[in-house]
Amino acid sequence: MEPLAHTLAGACLAETGLKRVTPLAASTLIIAANLADVDGACYLHSADLAFGFRRGLTHGVLAWIVLPVLLTAAMVAFDRFVRRPFDPDASPARPVPLFWLSLAGVLSHPFLDWLNTYGIRLLMPFSDRWFYGDTLFIIDPWLWIILGGAVMIASTVNRRGVLLWTALGTGTTLLVVANPLVPAWARIAWIVSLAVLIGARLLLPAAARPRAAASAMVVAAIYIGVMYGGSRAAERQVRALATERGWRVDRVVAAPVPIHPARRVVIAETPTRYLLVSLDWTRGPSPDVEPTVVERGTPHPAIEAALSLPTLQGTRRWLRFPSYEVLPQPNGGYRVIIRDARFSVGTPTGFGVIATVDLDRSLRPVAIPTS
Repeated sequence: MEPLAHTLAGACLAETGLKRVTPLAASTLIIAANLADVDGACYLHSADLAFGFRRGLTHGVLAWIVLPVLLTAAMVAFDRFVRRPFDPDASPARPVPLFWLSLAGVLSHPFLDWLNTYGIRLLMPFSDRWFYGDTLFIIDPWLWIILGGAVMIASTVNRRGVLLWTALGTGTTLLVVANPLVPAWARIAWIVSLAVLIGARLLLPAAARPRAAASAMVVAAIYIGVMYGGSRAAERQVRALATERGWRVDRVVAAPVPIHPARRVVIAETPTRYLLVSLDWTRGPSPDVEPTVVERGTPHPAIEAALSLPTLQGTRRWLRFPSYEVLPQPNGGYRVIIRDARFSVGTPTGFGVIATVDLDRSLRPVAIPTS
């Protein structure tokens, strides 16, 4: 998921009452919930390094212990050398509770990342295997409003909190309401939900606010569970459709789409192509539905030559539904376009391109692969 979802997850955990366990508890939870994404710095080097490293070492099982230990040490050092010298009467932060809070925040991150089609390598550094939940789109405004609403109710206790949440609420509302791709029903649902949350903030007594955060965690878990079940239902529906129409199908994967909780684009893999079926999992595919076809690509020496380049090894390991296009060039060479079917449907022409490689007639690169 994107940083806002991770931040709201850490903040909502804090508002359940955990922020009172020890000084710096809330900060620790929020930092821990985002800490695994330190690997995003790989993009400063290249997209291929990011594909090869992202959602791996800093997200895997070893990091679940190493990151909490490092964060706890950093928070204790901050408390000792920065916070308490400025406020000698402040109670010291306690290392043991900080460790458990760090662990809770760190674990929330891979769980949320597992939920989308991008995937996560949970067993790193012991295994490079990818795991996919195929449950939520990578940006999910409904998760924002569930978690963010509870944090807003609990944290708008002073002018600074009110200003912060006014700015955040305005920004996210503009992203949803002003987006021409968002349907009218979703805009109305967002505004109504926001109004209900503001009303709850005005009516709930202060003592009930931690319960609002705990309730939001339960609602979020139910929402995720329903979305997970919806994806599995969509996959079963497309397998049944494949049997009915005589498609020879291997893998079937349901990809969530933005804003629409009930909609999925289901990727059905055949030996030569991907068949992408758009459906509402609460009703199943319409009888006359026709899939969007994405060709996997005919085997060609240029494809293997491109994939063997050192600068594409991260990309090669990351691909889940690879699609290759080989275009002959006037100089006798080839241009190899590498796509992933996860990102090729319902988008502008050209989106879904992961890398482009130009090769000469001897299948040697003539330009640096671009991603």
